Amino acid sequence: MTNRQSNIIFYSIISLIIAAFLIHNYNSDFFDTFTKSREELIIKKAMHNAEYTQALASYKIIVTENISRGDEYSAKTAALYEEMANLYSLLGFREKEVAYYLKSITIKQQLKKVNLYLFANTYYKLGSLAEDERDYDQAQIYFEQALSTRLGNVNQPIEEDDGMFLGMQKTRVKYLKLNHVDTIATYKKLGAIHRLKQQNAVAKGYYEKALAASKNTFGDDNVKTLEIMALMKDLQL
Repeated sequence: MTNRQSNIIFYSIISLIIAAFLIHNYNSDFFDTFTKSREELIIKKAMHNAEYTQALASYKIIVTENISRGDEYSAKTAALYEEMANLYSLLGFREKEVAYYLKSITIKQQLKKVNLYLFANTYYKLGSLAEDERDYDQAQIYFEQALSTRLGNVNQPIEEDDGMFLGMQKTRVKYLKLNHVDTIATYKKLGAIHRLKQQNAVAKGYYEKALAASKNTFGDDNVKTLEIMALMKDLQL
């Protein structure tokens, strides 16, 4: 290869890189046509225009395609069902919203690997929906499932042969799980549910856990911590 040919190739590559950079920065949607399917592009436009029924139709097509490819029980399909549940919520179809969250749960229960935080959030959403319907027994079940999914086996002791570094990691993960804002929210929900069911001793236990976690996360004088203290004080009246 001659020097002239090498220079042509080199400068051609540089030109392509610069062109790609400019397109990405000044017309970021350009690459969407290559990386997204037709239905995904329709969904993007429909969501931008608040055309939720149109977006749902495209989601259904994508799910059907996934199932035909044998991807019915996959994390991707579970995520699609979650997005469809959100759309049904926006459209005011409560029963459909619940149904699609349950579809997502069914898939997640069969996956070997799943994002436990997202899994717990789905249970939490179902608990909130049941609470809105005043189905407190079902709400309690969902909130308990959200809590157990989020925390996992946090009470498992640190093994001596884990080593100092791994032991510190596990301790840190346990601390983060117990003091996560979503864990606090779930403790409060369970406290409220048991209070409504006049099970004050159980409610107090959940509020105490929420309070301890809130102090660790937000501080003693934070408004969120003070709100939990007020709930406990009111419970004792």
